[in-house]
Amino acid sequence: MTEVDEMAVDIERIHQLNSVLRPFIKRPSSGDAVTFEQYRILHELVKEKTSTSELSRRLNVGQSMISIQISRLLKNGYIKDETLPTDRRYHVFQITDHGKAVHEHVSLVLAHELPQLMNKLASYVKV
Repeated sequence: MTEVDEMAVDIERIHQLNSVLRPFIKRPSSGDAVTFEQYRILHELVKEKTSTSELSRRLNVGQSMISIQISRLLKNGYIKDETLPTDRRYHVFQITDHGKAVHEHVSLVLAHELPQLMNKLASYVKV
């Protein structure tokens, strides 16, 4: 098999992986109005309250994407905004009880669905 042929096979595998992952990542989770990206933010905030820039660093995504998701999570009451008394310009976000309940539910759904997804993905990965 030539290098070009091998690259074509790899590109096809990437396309197949993308088609398997996209619905899992983009869909709202089992009735909860959170996307996978929002779940990742909730997951970080369960550990500790933190800032937009720290979330961006931890999740390895741009601050603008984090800000958009933070706005949606705030609007739905999953998190709350807190400013530091020493510097009113600095905002940290904390998960609410409602957000914790959603996080717990989505975690249970993922624990059930993730092994199935991993098995499906393994069938596409070159061994």
